[in-house]
Amino acid sequence: MALVPKEKEFVIRHVFNHASWGVGDECGPTEKRYNVPWYIQGYQKRFCTDFYLHCPFENGPPGWSIDTDYEVKIVGKRKCLSKKESCRFDSSENFTSWLVNWDNVKKYIINDKLKVEFRVKINKMEGFEDEEDSGASGDVADDSTVDLVVGKEKFNVDKKFLADNCTYFNTLFFETPEAGGKSEIELEDCKNPADFQNFLKILKDEQEIHDKSINGVLELSAKFGSNSMLTKCEEFLIEKSKKSIKIKFNLAIEYKLNKLKKKCMSDIKTKKDFTEIASENASHFNASVWKELLQKAITMI
Repeated sequence: MALVPKEKEFVIRHVFNHASWGVGDECGPTEKRYNVPWYIQGYQKRFCTDFYLHCPFENGPPGWSIDTDYEVKIVGKRKCLSKKESCRFDSSENFTSWLVNWDNVKKYIINDKLKVEFRVKINKMEGFEDEEDSGASGDVADDSTVDLVVGKEKFNVDKKFLADNCTYFNTLFFETPEAGGKSEIELEDCKNPADFQNFLKILKDEQEIHDKSINGVLELSAKFGSNSMLTKCEEFLIEKSKKSIKIKFNLAIEYKLNKLKKKCMSDIKTKKDFTEIASENASHFNASVWKELLQKAITMI
C-alpha cells in the first residue's frame, strides 16, 4: 500500500459544445494524472443529465484502488453549481457520477457551451507498489501541473487549463522545449503575486472582478493573450464598474475593448463628459480615436 500526500490533487475539465439541446452522450479526452487515466463523460437523459468521472485503468495492477474526495462543478458565467463527494475507484467500479435535473443544468450554458470540471484530491492509492506502475510512490511529479513563481510566491497550476485559455501559456508549456519538462518556472515579466492570484481565481470562476483588481487583471489578460478574460473584464467595466468614464475610455483604448469604447462614446452626454475624456494628448489617442471624438463633439453642438 502506498499513502499519497495531501498535495496530490488535480483538476480535469471538459467543455460540451452545442449544449443547448443537451450534452448527448459525449466523452472528453482521456488525460493522465499521476500516470493514471481519467476522463469526463456527459450523458443526457430526458429530464436529467449524468456527469461521470471515469478512471479506465484497464491494465492497472491487481487489486488497485484509489480513494478520493472530489468536487464536481458546472461552471457558469458568474456562478457555478457544485457537489462534493468521496469515491473509491477500483477495477470493479471505476467511475462516479452526478445526476442533475436538466432545468438546473441549462442555466449555466454560455454561447451554446457547457463547462464541467472535477477537482480531485487523492487520499490513498492501494496496489501501486512500483513507481513505474502508478507514479504514486516517492516524489514522482504529475507533469500535468507546474509551479509558476511570481515574485516570492509559487502557484501550482494546471498546464492544460492555462494553455487552453492563454496563448502565452500554450506556447510556454507546449511549444518551448526548454520549459516543457520543468516542474518550476519563474514568470519574469509578472512581479505582483496578488494580481496573478486574482487572475487565476477569476479565470477559474472562483472570484468576481472588482474595481480594485481590474487594472492588474486586465494587464495580465493582455500579456497572457487570454481573450476569455479580456471579455470578462470588458463586461465588468460596462455593467458593474464604478470607475469614471475617463478611466473606462482609457482602458478601452489601451486594451482594444471596442464594446466598452462604444459604450463610453454613447455615455458622453454633456460638454463636461466630453472634456473629461478628451483631456489627453495626441500621443495617447491615435488619429482614428480623435476622429471619433470629433464626430461626437459635432453631434453635441
